[in-house]
Amino acid sequence: MTQQDDSLWQHRLSDFRDAVAREPMPGCGATAVVSADLGLALVLKGLNLSQQHDASASRQALIEEGESLKTRLSPLAEEDVAAFEAFMAAVGRDREDDGRTRAIHEAADTAVEVPLKTAHLCDAALALAHQARDNIERQFMSDAIAGARLIHAALHGVLLNVEANAGRLGSDAARDRALHARQGLAQRADAVLATITTGALPQA
Repeated sequence: MTQQDDSLWQHRLSDFRDAVAREPMPGCGATAVVSADLGLALVLKGLNLSQQHDASASRQALIEEGESLKTRLSPLAEEDVAAFEAFMAAVGRDREDDGRTRAIHEAADTAVEVPLKTAHLCDAALALAHQARDNIERQFMSDAIAGARLIHAALHGVLLNVEANAGRLGSDAARDRALHARQGLAQRADAVLATITTGALPQA
């Protein structure tokens, strides 16, 4: 976790767990990011250890793509916390405040944008796991499959925030676009995971 300078990635794992259990934030979005990041790390583990045994250019390209995804995914944990706090601050404004409704709509935009961004990166991470399957040695496949399942669960988890906040967007059209994107991402993730896990662990 040393790649991050922000506070969540400096927590001890037990401190992060306890904060999730007891405090308003970090919530399911940030937890989903951490889960997806760990899932991607398991896929990369399979690739890296296989590469040590039998180096190939195709496997190295997948490793580099995975590292890039990890770098882009990790900061979204803090972005999710910030988006949720801004949204709650907007909702908590005085109901007589003329700017309250606009503030809620603007905060909802971010509260939907961040989980959708997270889900898109999870989608890319699942696609990477699918590509990686033929480039990972059998003894590391259980780690990679576990990683893919974590990424899949994280994607579905973060999409709950899209569903929860889409109704606060400024227009029906914006809400419908967000929910359509949520549905497409969920369906694609299910299909990709099914492909990854089908016959994933052949017997020796």
